[in-house]
Amino acid sequence: MKKTAVLIYNQFCNFEFSVALEMLAMKGKAITTFAKEVSPVKSEEGITVIPDKSIGELEIDEFDSLILTGSMDIREAIEDNDIINFIKIFIDKKAIIGAISIAPILLLKAGALKGKPFMAGVNKEDLYEEGFTEEDLAYMVGWDDSIKNPVKDGYIITDNIISSVSYDFVKWALGFGKLIGIEMNPKTFGL
Repeated sequence: MKKTAVLIYNQFCNFEFSVALEMLAMKGKAITTFAKEVSPVKSEEGITVIPDKSIGELEIDEFDSLILTGSMDIREAIEDNDIINFIKIFIDKKAIIGAISIAPILLLKAGALKGKPFMAGVNKEDLYEEGFTEEDLAYMVGWDDSIKNPVKDGYIITDNIISSVSYDFVKWALGFGKLIGIEMNPKTFGL
């Protein structure tokens, strides 16, 4: 069975991918954590994690999926071309990619979500300031939009990408599981 890659970066958010990781563990699907370098990375909650591998050590044929979690401050990751290029390898392979909270912006920056439907834990207005256009964000469901008009399923699937906002992390995890062939009873995680 192929593995799931998990990309972590400074200030990554634990709770947003906790259910997805538990689900993978329960079904025996191996993960490998990646970061820019194999050195300690601190989560937004203050937990220090040492990744298994650096992004330069990726052997893409070992993986069928990628998880991208949100972050209190994702700017460092978004502005790092090495991280964006790492993500592009999964995009080009057409791997299943789960991105939650602000992490879909990494996929937007990599070109995978421009002009396509996706959810993100940020508002469009904030992204215009970063140089994204109205056309890039035409089908984006941002934070305020998702509060006012919640997406029924709690996530959006576009091509091989599943995106959501932080408060729907359980629904997103279960949706990601289905995409990679893992079915779980929603009651397992309180739904």
